[in-house]
Amino acid sequence: MKTRRMFASALAALALITTSASFAEQPVSQQYRYGQQLDVAEVISLQEATSAGCSVVEAQMIYRDSTGELQSVTYLKQADNCHNQG
Repeated sequence: MKTRRMFASALAALALITTSASFAEQPVSQQYRYGQQLDVAEVISLQEATSAGCSVVEAQMIYRDSTGELQSVTYLKQADNCHNQG
């Protein structure tokens, strides 16, 4: 019983450490300003808010800059489903 409790505690501690490490790697998103120069070496992810129709939505790009640091920028764009309106 004692071994099972220690194993559960160790597993919980490992999960907490892993979760906090992944949160630490997420960069704080900055709002894009028109004409702003971005140093994008590699795009990690592109996400946008869901939209029922063709509208302007907020999107986020997470990327690595030329120094290897993770960066994030939030911007406005037409929803992806606008291109499927025929």
